[in-house]
Amino acid sequence: MKKLSKVTLVKRDHIPSIRTIEVNGVEHWLGHVKDFMKNNQLSDFLPDDNRISMAWVRLEAGEELVPHIHPVESMILLCEGSAESTGDIQTAMEAGDALLVPPGHLHGFKGGYPDGFWGLSIQFDSRGLYEDFTDPWATFLPEQVNKNLATTIAEQLFFRNEIYMERFDKHKLFALVNRGLLKKTQAKKRFLDCFQVWSDHFQKMVLTRAATLHNAVFEEITMSHLEEELGHNRALKNNRVDFEPVFDPVLEAASSWFAYKMTTATELEKVVLVHLVVEASAIFFYKHIKPVMDDTTPKAHFDVHSILDDEHVRMGYEFISNYNIADGKPLFEIQNKGWAMLMTVMSRIADLTVYESSAIGNES
Repeated sequence: MKKLSKVTLVKRDHIPSIRTIEVNGVEHWLGHVKDFMKNNQLSDFLPDDNRISMAWVRLEAGEELVPHIHPVESMILLCEGSAESTGDIQTAMEAGDALLVPPGHLHGFKGGYPDGFWGLSIQFDSRGLYEDFTDPWATFLPEQVNKNLATTIAEQLFFRNEIYMERFDKHKLFALVNRGLLKKTQAKKRFLDCFQVWSDHFQKMVLTRAATLHNAVFEEITMSHLEEELGHNRALKNNRVDFEPVFDPVLEAASSWFAYKMTTATELEKVVLVHLVVEASAIFFYKHIKPVMDDTTPKAHFDVHSILDDEHVRMGYEFISNYNIADGKPLFEIQNKGWAMLMTVMSRIADLTVYESSAIGNES
């Protein structure tokens, strides 16, 4: 990565504007979106890994960015002028205000009079909302947005899960792996040592779920899942000759949360957390990680799970589809928290592996 060698001023006008974006064949007006990565000096200055994404956004007085959703958290800082937020929250905004938007939530803006507004759109994943013109992270079509608002609870859960899965598929860990993070043997070893922490806590989650089962309706899905997952963490560890235990407070705390929730959640909440979150995430994890593990001794673990986890997700979707759900709020809550915690687990594994890789580079 190139680095600037001197103090450099980048004027807002030096960043090119995106005025419209096409999503599913429909063109949508954006006003001005000036992604920092579209300027050479800024793209050289900002780190490739673990970066936030920033873009200037602009609406003239009376212009509107219609309500839409993104698969990632987004924060909009109003810097100049005024605006009206639309969507889930409708309120006046002025300079200094920040609008915090969780994934999957409707939001939009109207430029205030007389001058409209300038703001900063900030995301905390590895790319901006409109950084890739061919794959914008936005849903505008009413029929798609309405899926999240006016359907059965099960369908809302599934739709939200699509958003979470899309976001997870683009997690920084996978972006780093696809750019060669695990090419070096020592980095791959460090990754596997860290992944073992998560694998052990996953096993504790499965065991705790079975041990706390008190409703016969959930026995089949719970015990079938246990039978198919039992001992996989030990097999992963036993197939390695260079394993070293890792203790990292962040990784430990985030990973242990899942087993803890098996002692406090309802049986239906456990189905959501285990099958719609953890097992669904595994599909994408193994899709990205399996190819770089073909030359390792625990290869069999990655081969098995690249096939097995699809069935475990199907079990959860089928169960929820046939269950009479009275209240979706606690299910949406554990779904959101589960994906957030899982993102934290994977981010910490990425960070610990990157640190190891950097140390190797400094020594060589």
